[in-house]
Amino acid sequence: KTIASLIFSDINTKVYYVSLGSFDTHVAQEGQQKRLFTELNDAVKAFTDDLKQNGRFNDVMMMTFSEFGRRIKSTSGLGSDHGYAAPMFLFGTKVTGGIIGSNPILPVSCTVSDNIDMQYDFRQIYYSIMKRWLCQDSTSLQQIMLQNFDEVNICNNTDCAPLGRPAFVNEQN
Repeated sequence: KTIASLIFSDINTKVYYVSLGSFDTHVAQEGQQKRLFTELNDAVKAFTDDLKQNGRFNDVMMMTFSEFGRRIKSTSGLGSDHGYAAPMFLFGTKVTGGIIGSNPILPVSCTVSDNIDMQYDFRQIYYSIMKRWLCQDSTSLQQIMLQNFDEVNICNNTDCAPLGRPAFVNEQN
């Protein structure tokens, strides 16, 4: 609700960050993750409903991410340890629909130590969002990211058309 209110106020902020903790599920993972994903689902639904009701849904791209992935196989405590790969979800009308990447092939005899390899470096996603959604030029991207990354087709705003309403309206007479 707070982020939606800030968007509706047209302040000149391009990125907002909200945290949902406790995904570090080393034990009893199933119940914790069900509760957390329900909370995430409810929050995204309430946020998108607010945006739609106020005519601002087309102005926003949402992304979920985690600072770590999980391992393939559960431990004896029915949880999982930190792993390499993790899914990212992007929402919005300008997001290229569908799944990017392919389902991993899991080894039949995996252990609690096995990981799923990353298909995309998270920096490729950030680079693509900054270029295609936030319309950063190549020079700025090089300064921000410290190197160039291959783009990922995650956004239909490839011509970097102005998105949304202006941050400030000059009403001088």
